[in-house]
Amino acid sequence: MQNRKLQGIIVPLITPLATPETIDRAGTCRMVRRVIEGGVDAVFLLGSTGEGPALSRHARCEFIETAVEAAAGAVPLLAGISGASGVEAIEAGKFAARSGVSAVVAAPPCYLPASEKELLVYYERLAGEIELPLFLYNMPALTRVNVTPELAVKLAGRENIAGYKDSSGDLDAFRRAVTLLGGRPDFSLLIGPEHLTLAALRMGGDGGVNGGANLRPELFAALCRAVREGAAPERIDALQKEIVELGRFYATAPGTPGVIRGLKYELARLGVIQNQLAFPALPLVDAPWCSGH
Repeated sequence: MQNRKLQGIIVPLITPLATPETIDRAGTCRMVRRVIEGGVDAVFLLGSTGEGPALSRHARCEFIETAVEAAAGAVPLLAGISGASGVEAIEAGKFAARSGVSAVVAAPPCYLPASEKELLVYYERLAGEIELPLFLYNMPALTRVNVTPELAVKLAGRENIAGYKDSSGDLDAFRRAVTLLGGRPDFSLLIGPEHLTLAALRMGGDGGVNGGANLRPELFAALCRAVREGAAPERIDALQKEIVELGRFYATAPGTPGVIRGLKYELARLGVIQNQLAFPALPLVDAPWCSGH
């Protein structure tokens, strides 16, 4: 992926677990193959939806190795390296590079919020020490730090910094990012909230990193393809309506924890994975959409 701009639907893969502390290798292989067969353009491992910061280093490493083997080079794999420690992010990035992933994704260090000057130093060091393309990850609801479009502009020209993933839910901010950075052949602009993916694509964004693609990868791939090909507005609107309804279906509570619980519950009900979350999170045991069944 070194010389190719990342575009399309990138699924932030859930992490299949056998227990709250251990990876389900068979479930991981099923999930990776499932989303690739569903038409996604790339797979993002160990992001927020993937519970990356909640897993042990051993579990994260095993998950990356298992996913790389299962994907067999079919699509690019991105590995999340976010956490509380900048040094551990560098170590995680170096492991990802040795394991064969295509790029890494880093949110700001959590727990002790960094200033803009500190974020510049952080991202420049990651880009300099990790021999992979690096995506900036804005997730202020969880990190309490906003990686603004203006900060992304300051970093976009650095070697190895390949894109900006915005999960803030602020469409005006994403529009600023498109105005400032859109059209660059070497920098991707990706949006997180799936209900905003259509708007982001229409304003010039490159794609979406959408949790619902764990359940319905073909639906999200169809929306992206329809926009690219200039399909009839009625077709695009119908796909968008289906995506919004899907989000309402599996999001059991506001925020990332509710999304993870809903996705894992439904995927377990379908027989793809086990219904396990990373310690200390508890799985959903009775989904409202299954009541009475």
